[in-house]
Amino acid sequence: MTPKTPKPASSKSANHLFSAVALLSLGLVALSLTLALSVSSMSSSEKSSQSYNNLFSRAALAGKRSRNLTIQAASISLSLPHRELAVWQTAVPSNYKPRPESSLLQYFYAQLGVAHPWASYQPSSRITGYAFNEDRLGSWILENATRLNREPRNAVLTIENGRAVQFQEHLSGYTLSAHSAAHALKTAILAGNTELEISLDLRSPEIRLSNLNNLGIRERVATGQSDFTGSSAARINNIRVGAAQYNGVILAPGEEFSFNKYLGPVDAEHGFRPELVIKPEGATPEFGGGLCQVSTTAFRAAFFGGLPITQRRNHSYAVHYYEWIADDRPRAVGLDATIYAPYQDMKFVNNTPGSLLISTRLEGKRLYFDFYGTPDDRRVLVDGPHPFDKKASGAVKSTVRRTVIKDGQSQEVTFNSVYIPAKTAKQTLELPAAPPPFAPTTPPPGVPAPSPTTN
Repeated sequence: MTPKTPKPASSKSANHLFSAVALLSLGLVALSLTLALSVSSMSSSEKSSQSYNNLFSRAALAGKRSRNLTIQAASISLSLPHRELAVWQTAVPSNYKPRPESSLLQYFYAQLGVAHPWASYQPSSRITGYAFNEDRLGSWILENATRLNREPRNAVLTIENGRAVQFQEHLSGYTLSAHSAAHALKTAILAGNTELEISLDLRSPEIRLSNLNNLGIRERVATGQSDFTGSSAARINNIRVGAAQYNGVILAPGEEFSFNKYLGPVDAEHGFRPELVIKPEGATPEFGGGLCQVSTTAFRAAFFGGLPITQRRNHSYAVHYYEWIADDRPRAVGLDATIYAPYQDMKFVNNTPGSLLISTRLEGKRLYFDFYGTPDDRRVLVDGPHPFDKKASGAVKSTVRRTVIKDGQSQEVTFNSVYIPAKTAKQTLELPAAPPPFAPTTPPPGVPAPSPTTN
């Protein structure tokens, strides 16, 4: 019987070492696959819920997009910096960054024909993500909901002796949906937008103007506005008293409006105070200085409403009070209308389908004339005003063209204004010089009246 020859100890050690290496390799493979799956799962989850690692996030993190978002809801404009709702999340993949040329696992992935999960990253690279501060987002929506939400308001209209003595237009109510607003804000910020319009839930009033009359006074059809910032206390008083004379006036269809007709006496007894007006001898204090702010505002309502203007004259001098037209329009002269009863008037015709109700209001240093009636299909296009031929003396000319498209027909009118230099450096410029006392205000019998002008 041949005795067994014992195996060398070195052979046993080699077998154990090989087994250990094999187990270690398998363990590393399993660990790597687990890491790859978890990273893939995390990345997919982040992309779906927080737009993880998107182009905007990377650009914003690099400081390339630090913008404000302008939000428009109903008639209110809000501004929101992107950064107020952002929470930046940064993860550094430092646990495992293999060297492709020396890694056993990289060799394993190469044999399978797939890429290593970290192969596209350098050791110094960072994964960036963009998340929202949900608490801050919710707080912002709640804070601004108080500004945006509005209860519906019923109309009020009481007419006595052909004039409105009580009036309040109906208003629709608005409600901000928190869920819709949050989604819209996130979408706009992630897209890098600078403007966003948020829709509000609409609530209708129970009583509308059309429920309270059969005159065709249904809704607002035109608005004129002007700014009297810088006016003296006396001038502001005259604007307030003068505007009240037209509040509640109702014009029948086809009726011509005359500013002087509704103005009434201009004296201390009726609440007016002395203020500078333009006379041949220069700026002179007279009762009612500032009333041209009222006539200009009424003219603008008729002008932008597309109503036929039958009488209008610009001021002798360019007056800074009448340069502001609207916040979204450039300042310019050329849309003013002077009056000086009984010589100079401002007139227009109500050619709408129904009656027109005039409502006046003062808000801060701005005056508004609102016309309420029956809307039709007219469209009003305005080109200008365009000041030109400006002189160092203050003289200037201006032109503005208005096109009214109604019933398929187009009517174009050009209003030209010529302003002469001011006679003194410091004066408040208001009314034109009155004709001599003996000058007739109406043409003699048999002499045709002059045609309305638009200069």
